[in-house]
Amino acid sequence: MSVGFTKSVFAGLISACLLAACGGGGGGTSASNSNSSSSSAPVGVITSKNAPDAVAYAYSGVQGLSTQSNTGASLATGVSVNSTTTGLITASLTQLYKGLNVQPVNLVTGVTASTTATCTSGGTISVSVTESVSGTVSNGDSMVITAINCAENGEVMNGQITYGFSNLSGTIGSSTAWGATLTLNYANMTLQSGGVTIGANGDMSLSYNQSSSQVATAVVSGSSLQMDLTESNGTVISRKLTAYNFNSSINGSSNTYSSNFTLTGSSPALGNVSFTVKTTTPFNAIGTANPSVGSMTVTAADGSSATLTAIDSTNVKIDIVSNGVDQTINTTWADLNSRI
Repeated sequence: MSVGFTKSVFAGLISACLLAACGGGGGGTSASNSNSSSSSAPVGVITSKNAPDAVAYAYSGVQGLSTQSNTGASLATGVSVNSTTTGLITASLTQLYKGLNVQPVNLVTGVTASTTATCTSGGTISVSVTESVSGTVSNGDSMVITAINCAENGEVMNGQITYGFSNLSGTIGSSTAWGATLTLNYANMTLQSGGVTIGANGDMSLSYNQSSSQVATAVVSGSSLQMDLTESNGTVISRKLTAYNFNSSINGSSNTYSSNFTLTGSSPALGNVSFTVKTTTPFNAIGTANPSVGSMTVTAADGSSATLTAIDSTNVKIDIVSNGVDQTINTTWADLNSRI
């Protein structure tokens, strides 16, 4: 049996920000993309030199949890997604739909059973389920999806995701009306594509409701989620979100979202960091465009901060408070995207 496994759970962790055409900013200071200069700043301090890298690094954590792909498709379609900005929530739902499609049939009630299917370009995907009613997901049931060198669309997946189900209503499906609270656990999940490896470990609670494939809400929380990216040259960018939450509402092509978390990790541009990230105004993006509305503040341990504000879908500003000095940098979404 062959499974049309489309986009991995971790596809959304590749890209930091949504893509946009370069645009000019007015007033203030323009940002230049010189990552090496920011690495000389003291660890844990936000300055005018490293602020663009700091907000790009932090915003990538928000995008990693995103519920809408850059193609503008809804978070529930479960079809092939050709963008590397599909978020963790979107892709997790896609894998859930696939798991339900290949789950074992004629189960004995309360007994765990498994099935394995081959992936298009090699490797396997296995689904193990424990159901109180055979063939139907009910409250208290669980599902484990395991990929072993599962190759699809030029990507290779490995690792495991576990789903738990409660507060179910309706019938789970990509285009049906349904709701549930899902507990998810990611264990050594990796995705290799284009010489880059993305990995994730951690937990998530997802309260999800959709009335159609284009209208849905997601409320997310978790204690710890580790997201690492290893580039082809061996460079590692590490992010760990703790005490995190994420809220999203999708209505057609409009996606509104916000997120708060503590962010620790490291990157070549920043070194080792510990930031607090808080959305002050929810971001809103239409279709494939970058957010035209939204603001978030990244605060370092010493109290220095950088606030990212969307001016429009091309331009942003970064307001910096460091050592009692205020400064504003005008730059673009494209510049921020290039820093990850």
